[in-house]
Amino acid sequence: MLTEATREQLMKLTKYDRIMVSLYRMLYAGHSAANFPEEKLFDQDDVREAMRRAVDAGWIEKSVANVPDIKYSYDARRELPPECEQCGPLTWLQNGKGSYKFRRTRRKNVIDLPNDLPFDAPEIQLEIDQTPPFVASLLGNDEQAVFTRVRNSGLISKFLGFSAWPIQGHHRTTVGYGQIEVDEVQAGLDGQKRVIVPISGKGGQDKLSWSQALNLNTYGVEKPLVAGLTVRSLGLWRDNENTIWMIEFTPETDIDDIEFAQVKRFKLLLQ
Repeated sequence: MLTEATREQLMKLTKYDRIMVSLYRMLYAGHSAANFPEEKLFDQDDVREAMRRAVDAGWIEKSVANVPDIKYSYDARRELPPECEQCGPLTWLQNGKGSYKFRRTRRKNVIDLPNDLPFDAPEIQLEIDQTPPFVASLLGNDEQAVFTRVRNSGLISKFLGFSAWPIQGHHRTTVGYGQIEVDEVQAGLDGQKRVIVPISGKGGQDKLSWSQALNLNTYGVEKPLVAGLTVRSLGLWRDNENTIWMIEFTPETDIDDIEFAQVKRFKLLLQ
């Protein structure tokens, strides 16, 4: 049978992690390492039932109203608790409106830079921040400010090797497996190739993940208004040293097949 954390161990976890343990025990009751399924389907009602059970058990004081926020935490902030990954990494994926699945994946979902790179971390490239000082003084310190500085400094075009132009910002839309949000979409011509560039940007406690890369690639395949485009999905992440990591993902639409295509690291110098 699967092992279970003690109550004392559970109460040291975050509230969301305790909810995940409740959901995991509910969904995988009766399973063992020998018959652990590759996928387990569930929906928002299951998550709410798991929260009710957690309340009844005294693990949490009250349920969380916003189920998508719980999912977002495991897309961008933390891994599932150890009990949930005792048979290997699990990734929480969208599987339709209000429907989800846990899928066994070959690696943990949240990308830990530089530790998850299969090669040495790139040298930092110094670039002048082309944002006018007055405009820069009005910017915050969130992912949108990072996007603005990167865009103003032409880093995306430099990274790609051709001129790319913004065509859509904060695009919340639906793909075959459910609702996703892409922070920005750019496009351009790489020689004779027409290229669409879906982008996800993160900073601070939020990180890039393989589930986000999957969303970008799926968007690039399913949503363009014209056919035959090359997809080059990018992730931007600002680390605690205020340097910007720029990652290109390979364009596969199976989460286990996506790899790092190229990675660079920039530091923007103020004018």
